[in-house]
Amino acid sequence: MLHQYLAFALTFTLLTGTATATDKNKEPEATELKRKTTKAARATKAPVLDGYLEPEVWQTVVPATNFVRYDPHNGKPSSQHSEVYFLYDNEAVYIGANLYDTAPDSILTQFGGRDSGENNADMFAVYLDTYNDKQNAFAFMVSAAGVQTDIKLSQGREDWNWDAVWASQVKKTTQGWVVEMKIPYSAIRFPETQVQTWGVNFMRVVRRAREKSYWNHVDNAVEGFVSQEGRAIGIEGIKSPVRLQFTPYVSGYLNHYSGETSGSSYNHSINGGMDVKYGINDAFTLDVTLVPDFGQTQSDNQVLNLSPFEVKFGENRQFFTEGTELFNKAGLFYSRRIGGTPMLRNSVRGTMEENESIVDNPATSGLLNAAKVSGRTRKGLGVGLFNAITRNMFAKIKNDETGETREVLTDPFTNYSVFVLDQTLPRNSFITFTNTNVSRSKGYYDANVSGLKVRFADKTNNYAISAAGNLSQIYNKILRGDSIPTDVHLGHQYSVNFSKVSGNLRFGLNHHVESDTYEINDMGYLSNNNEISNSASISYNFYQPIWKFLGWNNSLNVSHSMLYAPREYVSASIGLSTNVRFRNFMSAYGNVGLRPGNAYDYFEARQFPQVFIKPPAFDFNFGMSTDYRKRLAFDASVGHWQSNRYNQSDWWGSLNPRFRVNDKLLLVNGNSYSINKHSIGHISDPWGSATGVFANRDIKTLTTTLSGAYIFNERTGLTLNMRHYWSTAENNWLYYLQHNGTLSRITPEQDPNQTRYNNINYNAFNIDVMYTWRFAPGSELMVVWKNAIQDQRKEIEKKYIENLNKTLQAPQNNNFSVKLLYYIDYIALKNVFSA
Repeated sequence: MLHQYLAFALTFTLLTGTATATDKNKEPEATELKRKTTKAARATKAPVLDGYLEPEVWQTVVPATNFVRYDPHNGKPSSQHSEVYFLYDNEAVYIGANLYDTAPDSILTQFGGRDSGENNADMFAVYLDTYNDKQNAFAFMVSAAGVQTDIKLSQGREDWNWDAVWASQVKKTTQGWVVEMKIPYSAIRFPETQVQTWGVNFMRVVRRAREKSYWNHVDNAVEGFVSQEGRAIGIEGIKSPVRLQFTPYVSGYLNHYSGETSGSSYNHSINGGMDVKYGINDAFTLDVTLVPDFGQTQSDNQVLNLSPFEVKFGENRQFFTEGTELFNKAGLFYSRRIGGTPMLRNSVRGTMEENESIVDNPATSGLLNAAKVSGRTRKGLGVGLFNAITRNMFAKIKNDETGETREVLTDPFTNYSVFVLDQTLPRNSFITFTNTNVSRSKGYYDANVSGLKVRFADKTNNYAISAAGNLSQIYNKILRGDSIPTDVHLGHQYSVNFSKVSGNLRFGLNHHVESDTYEINDMGYLSNNNEISNSASISYNFYQPIWKFLGWNNSLNVSHSMLYAPREYVSASIGLSTNVRFRNFMSAYGNVGLRPGNAYDYFEARQFPQVFIKPPAFDFNFGMSTDYRKRLAFDASVGHWQSNRYNQSDWWGSLNPRFRVNDKLLLVNGNSYSINKHSIGHISDPWGSATGVFANRDIKTLTTTLSGAYIFNERTGLTLNMRHYWSTAENNWLYYLQHNGTLSRITPEQDPNQTRYNNINYNAFNIDVMYTWRFAPGSELMVVWKNAIQDQRKEIEKKYIENLNKTLQAPQNNNFSVKLLYYIDYIALKNVFSA
């Protein structure tokens, strides 16, 4: 399968990479007239990035001016004057900006980490749509403190994990502040043609006024951001350089686990590897990670999971987050499957004898390497190919009598691949084909999913229809109801959506179907299949100030769901929400929901098609956020859910203050608490009931976090992430689940200890501290300390301090690591040796 993908991708690369440039996105003349035009000029000499715009260099071109507000007061002229100059030479494009300010002493300059977004600082950005397709762009931002952010935009999605190597310099003046940028051609992609026309827009944020403006007006009542860009002309005779970069790394780890009962509690390792980025042609790039090391990624937020579904964790590994917008578009790629928990890890004990014990059972599969090829041709065809390989994983079992050890396979050698074709069409429309494939050795089952996704918008960009369909195939696996493996299990999913996407009044109609055999979890994520759902929504939004509000959004949603097989009713609900932003830049929201009838849950019992009938319920929640420009700001929320049959009542709330000590230090404290009284849910069944045992339990959860960043300068910073999660589940009494979906209470005579059966007191405590020094473009030194504790007991603790003390006394893992990455560019290296 992999070699077929490679051949297919290379064929597309060769055919489309040499195609003649065409403007497939020609617009009606009236639409073109709305686009501003700026003319770039070839630089007579490369500008020196020092925060000073030398007249003899920069004033050879007419600047882009007359910015228009996006927020607030969309459409009004910007309150401050801006001049942006666009130059280029054979190596890079250069952006120079004079950002005049009537109160230069009030320019905000809070530091933040790279790619941290809009801190409490003034910002400037350039958006480059180098293929002028009005759907894809590269964004380069810099704050008044000099902190860089880069983003890749693709068809409405933003990839903040994309990193490019570029240079910038800022300087405050008596008239405002100045920005200079150098964006090498190696950092972007553009068509191989003599005369270039790029889409372009410039952004300016005046933070003290919470004002965001763009050079080419972006109407917030119209869907699409990149499609509302201006254009840059005058770029001629440039060529894409040899894009070949190496980022070798070396890392060292020292780990200590206090729970070791035998042997050393310390272990260490020294690792080395490399990331390689190679530009196949002007459009396509190959990314490879060899012997990857992800030990410094941020810790997962572990939770007590009492549901029948898997917890979905976010992806923190940069290789799997950067430049993956094509692979994630169809919703079939969950990268945490790669290098995740070995598929047979929990089955090891079933292979053991009484006199054996587990010496080692790795929690993650070893990733050997991963590669991805991605890009988009001048005709708007995006091609993506992703491939990763994990090695055989084994658990080590020891015979306690003889001391002999043996290995048990927990995960076979596995190949993961994704192939994508994505054709952009005018007016934010597209058609996408995606295929994911998992191939395993040792005779274990394989999986394949193919999907097609389309979107079409009308000429006015007011209405859009989208549809998607996927076919899943599982080979040689024993599924539910089978006694032997079946050659292939087929499943399907499809959905259709019709929406009004622009204007004050918007609506959407959705129909979604998943068959009972639809399965994508070998490489994707799906909590449950076997569903037919229909929903409708309508919203009315005020984009201009009204009364005391700067903006106001209101929506109404209704939904209905049922099983695919058998066709049984599941639930129906209705919800109303509102979101307002006040003139003082405080914001607030509110939601109210109602489930007027019973809901039929076919998953909680873990014995399909056994159903659990849930009674009617309603819920509401409210929240607010204060102005982040203030030194002290906070977010707060409160919510309630009520169902009367079992006297169920849930309350939750949060309070998250944030304190800006100065321009270098920011502290954010998060606090959330929930109490679920008389929560009903499945528990382990000690009696072998035909339908299962449920508990009436009180669940209390307290989460406390502290995150902070001390940024020394735009290249160096120290970050802290600390989290304590405490959740208890205390049983009040137990039930038998009846065949008709109702509950029958188990009497004290049947089980006198039922209120203590399977009580849970769970704690997860993590500290991540990272020092980062970006000592050269693309090169970093990172020093990380990570502390992790997980503790679960049956005895419920009532007091927070006592619980925390016991948690801190539990076995914990401490990991200290140092990692050095060095960026090597082939062109720069060649120039050094040829000098």
